[in-house]
Amino acid sequence: MPDIRSLIKYFYLPILPWNIGFSISAVFYIVAYGPRVSGFMLFWKAAGYASTIFLQSYTAKNTYMFYRNAGYSIKRMYAYAFAFDMAIFILMLIILFTTLHFLPPYHAHIKSR
Repeated sequence: MPDIRSLIKYFYLPILPWNIGFSISAVFYIVAYGPRVSGFMLFWKAAGYASTIFLQSYTAKNTYMFYRNAGYSIKRMYAYAFAFDMAIFILMLIILFTTLHFLPPYHAHIKSR
């Protein structure tokens, strides 16, 4: 029986470019409009992930039997792939917020006397 990590890798690789594209566009909008749109970008990522699920289910239905024969359901594989993708996106946001300091008007600046 194949290892779950290798199965997730083979399952996630076809949808990786689409998810990376949605992640980069979400980070671009956060940089352009500030951290106030971060909540909407999570919705954007969910919509992008739904579109990649549709794309993969439309084009690769015959490959699902490989994962079913290995003993894993397709919903479980999508859950693993979604968790991995959200972890990558949250890591990108952490790196963005720690390295790029948003200047006013996003932060209040108080002058001293």
